[in-house]
Amino acid sequence: MRMKTNIKIEVSPNLEKLAKLLKNKAELFIVGGYVRNQILGIGGTDVDLCSKLTPEKIKEFLKDTNFVVKDKNKKLGTVTISIGKEVYEHTTFRTEVYDDTGRHCPIAVNFVDDIRQDAKRRDFTVNCIYYSITKQRIIDIYSGLYDLEKRTIKTIETPQFVFNNDGLRILRMIRIACELNFKIDKQTYKTATLMSYRLKDITGIRKQRELLLILNAKNKYSVSKKNAHIRALEYFNQMQLFSAFYSSVSKIKLKMVKKNDVDLLCALLIDMINAINPDCVEYYLKYMLGSKGLDFTTKQQEYLINVVCGYFDALNKLNNKNYFFKYFDNFKTIGRFITIKNRFLFNRYNFFYKYIVNYNVPITIKDLKVSGEDIKKYKPKMPEKYYGQLLKELLNKVFDGEIENTKEQLISEIKAYDYRNN
Repeated sequence: MRMKTNIKIEVSPNLEKLAKLLKNKAELFIVGGYVRNQILGIGGTDVDLCSKLTPEKIKEFLKDTNFVVKDKNKKLGTVTISIGKEVYEHTTFRTEVYDDTGRHCPIAVNFVDDIRQDAKRRDFTVNCIYYSITKQRIIDIYSGLYDLEKRTIKTIETPQFVFNNDGLRILRMIRIACELNFKIDKQTYKTATLMSYRLKDITGIRKQRELLLILNAKNKYSVSKKNAHIRALEYFNQMQLFSAFYSSVSKIKLKMVKKNDVDLLCALLIDMINAINPDCVEYYLKYMLGSKGLDFTTKQQEYLINVVCGYFDALNKLNNKNYFFKYFDNFKTIGRFITIKNRFLFNRYNFFYKYIVNYNVPITIKDLKVSGEDIKKYKPKMPEKYYGQLLKELLNKVFDGEIENTKEQLISEIKAYDYRNN
């Protein structure tokens, strides 16, 4: 174990007060990204605390203080401790036992008193540097300070041990290296590549969250490079990780994602669809993004599918009316992608888009000056199941210029409509 006493980590007065309150009960440590970043001279992470104290003891010792303690994960021994606007997470020293799947969830947790045992459950040496608040000293069990100096991401213990316990650490390895502009230790990288199959055991939502963090890597810290996300995705190709993201191919050409930095997820999806070339883009995206895939919310799926399909339908030159009935709301985003691929094609669609905007052309049923209530009033005997069909026909006539979008003309059409012959 290495101990350094000449490095002082910036600690808030409230955190110092907390450490003093617990001083006679246990030594309180900061660990993880906060310590790492303070040593590097950058900010941007939450404060993670740890000690031998269990959640029950933390609650007991802080009961009559200004600190508020709330359970976060009883199994893992994690609580939040807050005072004013400051919120910390405290986790009891523990050991973990995993099953054979590497699915990021320990099957057994044991609370311990020894900081060395706690360190063995962590991932990378640079994240395993502890700082004692009261004693103002660094405890560096796995030579994390050395790896920080060498700007290297390296696993604690053996890489096989670390990745076998939690496959998600492969993505974390890539993300942290790219956020900090670090290199990856050769043996760590080699083992991660060989064990990339572990990612298939990770839930879609966890992979989704890590992917979004990776795409935002360039914005994470002041030291993050503008191409940090590209470097990360190139690791995906080198390690053939895309197959773990519900893709039928393991490598993709990073074309759109290199040229568009406005909506990187949509850009990446376009590149993935180009590589996969599915029979039906919409169907494939529903699978990839849905509950059996990356598990985006329904609203997120609708947006992503609309933008990506809007791009490919433009390349297929879908007629203006059908195109804007479907893609009008997101055309500003879609247009950026079309421009990159084909400026002439963008100009064609954009001309019609501006026409719709400037002349207030209805493109959805809700834009009509009548509704189902008007149909009910002027066509009381018509079954409600025909309302949608009638409104669609009215929208088409208005869009094509056959009638104007006025209540009088639309009501006249409603009165003349014979649903029995439609």
